Amino acid sequence: MQPAQPGPGVFGAQNGHAPGAAGASPAAGASPAQPGYVVPKESQDMVRKAEQSAYARADEAEDEQLDRMEKETLTALRVARGLEKWSDNQPMPLPASQGIAALRAQHVKMRLEPVMNAATGQQNDDFLQLKDEPTDRLALLSRKSAEGTATAAEKREMMQYSKIAFKLMDLRMQVSKISVAAVSVNSHVQTSSLSTMLRVSGLVRSRKMYNMDLDASDYALVKRGLERQRRAEAIAATTMAMLAAYQAVVNDGGDPKALDVIADASLKAFPLKPTVTDDEAKGYVSALGQNVQKVKARYEAQMRKTWGDAKYERQFKQGIDAMFAQAEGAQAQKSVTQMVTDSNAKYVTDVGKCMRGEPVDPGSLVGGGTCNSLRRAAQTGDTSELPAGALQAYQKNGGPVAAAPGSAGAPGLPRNAKNALAVAGAAANGDTDGALDAAGKMFPGDSTIGASLQGIAALKKGDPRGAINAALTFVPVPGLKDAFGFASKLLFKG
Repeated sequence: MQPAQPGPGVFGAQNGHAPGAAGASPAAGASPAQPGYVVPKESQDMVRKAEQSAYARADEAEDEQLDRMEKETLTALRVARGLEKWSDNQPMPLPASQGIAALRAQHVKMRLEPVMNAATGQQNDDFLQLKDEPTDRLALLSRKSAEGTATAAEKREMMQYSKIAFKLMDLRMQVSKISVAAVSVNSHVQTSSLSTMLRVSGLVRSRKMYNMDLDASDYALVKRGLERQRRAEAIAATTMAMLAAYQAVVNDGGDPKALDVIADASLKAFPLKPTVTDDEAKGYVSALGQNVQKVKARYEAQMRKTWGDAKYERQFKQGIDAMFAQAEGAQAQKSVTQMVTDSNAKYVTDVGKCMRGEPVDPGSLVGGGTCNSLRRAAQTGDTSELPAGALQAYQKNGGPVAAAPGSAGAPGLPRNAKNALAVAGAAANGDTDGALDAAGKMFPGDSTIGASLQGIAALKKGDPRGAINAALTFVPVPGLKDAFGFASKLLFKG
């Protein structure tokens, strides 16, 4: 979201004077003024207020999104426990643990498999679905029955299917609901973590630009993001652990009671209201700029491993490159004072080029007419045509002092400083998307992002133990961590 942008007066009137001038021309022949631009406090307050307003709106949208994800997850868990219907038109299902036990007793062969893309015939990366042998056979037997070629044994098989059809349908929907929720919230965790990195780097950038320290209101923004991230982590880890438990129970014969353990603990734990301390927020900010490129390389490698090169290049690469570039650039952000200093130095350099008859770069602050006047002054010693700012730079380049300038036409504050508010506004212009864990934990392998990616990859490979271990890595709620650990013991006794 774009905050309201202050007008040109935010930097104070410059009146067309040389870079670094505070609005009044120095007397003719005086020594060049030293750069001393100070950002007015009202400008600093305006920047902070605009960012706070934009982030508040973004926070509201983020909270609504997490509310929806949490609601979908809790619905999936209640359906799994037989506490809620998966459709208003259907009766209450059996708890998934009981349904699976009943189907096992009838020797029904089932598996959780990736959804197949009907258009390409290839596996869809995103979702798992319940597949079972009786339903697959029913399509063939139904056709044979319609064509009058079904045997008596096949007709009996079809009759037997009717006794288990609704249990299979209930279990299929129970798996589907948690599968959809798992993909949605884990994708959110993976991307919103980076978005909050971008938000905080934007804060760091704008504070450096305007010579401001981060204050309590800034750290409150960071804390809200981190609190939201912890909430998202809990939802994501819960859905991952639950889907992994389904996979272990259905595919590998794990104890169905594990499903009840995870669902009951999760229903008890939510809704969550995580908190973040001031020290945690400050620690996150101070660690943000460390090893950004190293983090990016590892994160990119894990994303490519999880989703494949083609999907990464198509869907993720451009945004991730931009995010990490901004995060890295925030640490090197110059203040407006530094920008004015640099502009002064460049201006003096360009004046020297004009005096020697050398070309200046396109967009130079030394205009064409002034450049010509500087060349004539260097040749004749007549400085009467030079504006005040150009005269000071002329003197710095060794030009002789002559008559007082007749006009004040030197450039004012440089373009990059005049546009600085727009740059600072980048922190609140589409960079307000989320929440994240501590910057020191950004490395895939032991981080929220890395664990989420590894868990999704494990589910795709049919490795429920790896997925539950990943969920254990980043779930932020001790009670849930204990429940996932107990469920893991039920599922993987070997």
